Amino acid sequence: MKKYIAHIVVILLLMTSMHFWQPLTATAMEDVERFNLWANDLGRQPGDPNYLTLHYRIRELYFSVEPHPEHAVIFLGDSITYGGDWSKLFPDLPVDNRGIGGDTTTGLLNRLDEVIAQKPSKIFLMIGTNDLCYGRTVPDIVANYRQILERFHSKLPDTEVYVQSVLPFNETIFPSNSLRTNVNIGHLNSEIRHLAYEFKHPFINLAPSFTGPDGQLPARLTSDGLHLSNAGYLLWRNQIKGLMAMPSRQSDIDHDSSINEYTVFVCAPEVLVDKRANYHVC
Repeated sequence: MKKYIAHIVVILLLMTSMHFWQPLTATAMEDVERFNLWANDLGRQPGDPNYLTLHYRIRELYFSVEPHPEHAVIFLGDSITYGGDWSKLFPDLPVDNRGIGGDTTTGLLNRLDEVIAQKPSKIFLMIGTNDLCYGRTVPDIVANYRQILERFHSKLPDTEVYVQSVLPFNETIFPSNSLRTNVNIGHLNSEIRHLAYEFKHPFINLAPSFTGPDGQLPARLTSDGLHLSNAGYLLWRNQIKGLMAMPSRQSDIDHDSSINEYTVFVCAPEVLVDKRANYHVC
């Protein structure tokens, strides 16, 4: 009975939370910004970290009561991950959206136990843009990122972890905030790539496909300058869909394990290309 009531509470709260965390136009964002700030501060205590919003708490509650598929493909990250309807983008796979709007590397570290307990077959990880927004330096972000990969390395030896680059944003539509600039995102991606190599995880360099000639996220791929539009999520899906059919361990992939970066882009027909190893995944 208690679990049934908890389900109802989670559903009601999640509906409210989802409404205010869906990507919005820049004008709509301005209209609800003050409400979001007020709502996400509900229950916050002095000294609570930035990521610990109402939305974060609701999503955590949802994860604790909602059944999840066994050996799922987990999409793990912040609002950019959360905004993807992954079950529709990959309808034939047991996918699980573990994105939380506003999350950071610190917030993700705080909730890794539940991800590890699920023993997923694959994890697609993207995190770090909000750390920059909250003023965390690239070295500090990388230190947290290292802890995340260390946990995966020790607790999930049979899970394939795909480290994805942080996406750029459109500074014309969505002005930069604190340390979040496309230059710093580039620096962060460089460091994340080195970490992926160190832990022998594939690094999925999505950034080139999401970067226009001006170095920013193209307007057609974004709903508000930061979050992705439907076209953006379709592009993301097309970049990683070949990996879904690949073996669940990197050691099973027939190419040099020291060459572990996938630079992905759209071509005709669309294919995922490991440019260094000249290895094609259709």
